[in-house]
Amino acid sequence: MKAYFAVGAALIAILIATLLGYGVYLNQRGEHHIAERMENMRVPLTGVTVRYRELFPVREMDLVNLYSDEMTDVVVLESGRITEAFVEKNSHVLPGQPILMLVNEDIPLKIRQADSDILEAEAQLIKAENSYKRYAQLMEWSAVSAEKYDEAEATYKASMARLENCRAQREQLLVRQDRLTVTSPIEGEVLMLYKKLGAYVTAGTAVALVGDFKRMLFTAPVEDRSAQHMDANRELDITFEGSAAVQKSYGAQYAPGNLGEHQVFHARVAKISPPVDEPADVRQVVWEIDNSVGILEPGVYPHALLRPKLSRRCLTVPLEAVTNSSKNEVAVLSADGTLQRRGVVTGANDGHFIEIIRGLEEGDVVLISDTEGLKEGIAVDVKMEEE
Repeated sequence: MKAYFAVGAALIAILIATLLGYGVYLNQRGEHHIAERMENMRVPLTGVTVRYRELFPVREMDLVNLYSDEMTDVVVLESGRITEAFVEKNSHVLPGQPILMLVNEDIPLKIRQADSDILEAEAQLIKAENSYKRYAQLMEWSAVSAEKYDEAEATYKASMARLENCRAQREQLLVRQDRLTVTSPIEGEVLMLYKKLGAYVTAGTAVALVGDFKRMLFTAPVEDRSAQHMDANRELDITFEGSAAVQKSYGAQYAPGNLGEHQVFHARVAKISPPVDEPADVRQVVWEIDNSVGILEPGVYPHALLRPKLSRRCLTVPLEAVTNSSKNEVAVLSADGTLQRRGVVTGANDGHFIEIIRGLEEGDVVLISDTEGLKEGIAVDVKMEEE
C-alpha cells in the first residue's frame, strides 16, 4: 500500500513540475512575441510641415489698466460759498465754461475800498504834480533851492507809485472776483460733482471731476523680439471679453451705435520706449484706443485681445502642435521615423498658428496628434495633413 502511495505522489510531483515548466515556457514565448510586436509596431499619427505663413498675431492680456490723460479735478482758486451750479453730472463742457458760482462777501467790500483809495491817490497825485511843476519853473528862475525841488519831485513820484499800487490792488481783487466763477480747465464730460449748493469751500478744494474718454491709453511691458514688429502708429483691433467692458464707474455717456460688450475698438501703437533701434531686452509700449463710442472708462479690464490689421510672414506651426502649456515643446518626426521631443521658442499666435522663433527649420514635420504617454524614440507612421 505504501508503495502505491509513493508512486502516486511521485507521479503527481512529476505532473506539477511538468505543468510549471510548460507555463514558464509559454510565458517566455509570449513575452518574446510581445517584444517583437512592440518593436515592429508603428503608432499612426498626423503631421504637418513647418513652413512660413502670413500671421495675424493675437496678443492676449489677462489684465489691462486703462487711463486717460484728459482727466482732471476742477479746483476752486478762491474761498466762497456755492450759490449756483451751471452744469449737471454727465454734462459736456468746453475749456473755460462755467461750472459753479461762488460768493465771497469780502471781495466786493475790498473793491469799493480800493476804488476809494484810487480816488484819494489820484487827488494826491494831482496836488503833487502841480507842486512839482511849480518848483520846476521856479528852479529855472533860480527862485527856489535845489533841496526844495528834489523834495517836490520825490513827492510827485511817490504819489504816482501809490496810485499804481492802488490800481494794481483793485485789478487783483477783480481777478479774485472772476475766480468766483469756477470754470472747466479742459473739454470733457462732468463725471462727478463733489460739492452741493450752499457748501462753503476754501481755495484749493476740488469741486468737480471732468474727463474726456474719447481717447483711452494703456501700457504694458513687451519683450524685444515682439516689440521689433510693433511700428509706431501701427493699427490694430482690441476686444474685451465679458460684460466688464460695459461696467461704468463714472457713468460717462454712451455714444449712439455702440455694440456694448461686442464692440471692437480701433487702436494704434502710440509709443515704444526705449525705441526699437536702441538695445533693450524689454520695452514699454503705449497703446491708444479710439473710444468715441463712449463704452470704456479708466479702470482695470480683464482679458483683452489685440489683433493687428497687417499680417507678417514668419515660420509657424499649428497651435495644436505645441504639447505643453508653456508653449515651448513640440513633437517632431525624426529622420529615422521615430517620435522626438524638441524644445522651441515660440512667439505670437493668431489662434490657429503660432510663430516659431527658434528650435525648428522650414520643412521639419511636427506631430499634431495627441502624443501624451508616447515615449521618445517610438516608431511612428505619420499621415501628413493637407492644409
